[in-house]
Amino acid sequence: MINSPVSTTIFHMNKRLTLSMLFLIILNDAGEAIAQLLMKGGLNKIGISSIALSNLSEFCIKGISSPLIWLGMIVYTVNFFIWIIVLSRIDLSVAVPICSFSYIFVPVLSIIFLGEAVNPLRWIGIFTIILGIYFVSKSTEMTTMPL
Repeated sequence: MINSPVSTTIFHMNKRLTLSMLFLIILNDAGEAIAQLLMKGGLNKIGISSIALSNLSEFCIKGISSPLIWLGMIVYTVNFFIWIIVLSRIDLSVAVPICSFSYIFVPVLSIIFLGEAVNPLRWIGIFTIILGIYFVSKSTEMTTMPL
């Protein structure tokens, strides 16, 4: 391995999860959930329940005129920049599992705003994800031996 500052930075980040990084990850997940809710609400509002080649042009015309779909795309764009900040400061192997908060936000917001039903088995799966988030966040506190 080359011992340049760039290679050292890329391959040896090993940064801890701080409260501010956790906040950015949760903000990113909330933004993702809101963007998905806006996009789904926009699709519901324009009256297209399924997109296929046969109605692609209709979707494009109606979709372009939907403020909810545009707002969803704007939120996704903001999320992109938040995610870049997160990735620049913590390990990818920590950031991605912790960003699973959207698995919690999306069902809750879907129930509230879209009237969707979430069955008990799905809630058990969501609880399992929460446990995984906890374990991954705690793993940043442990020290490991280099291989």
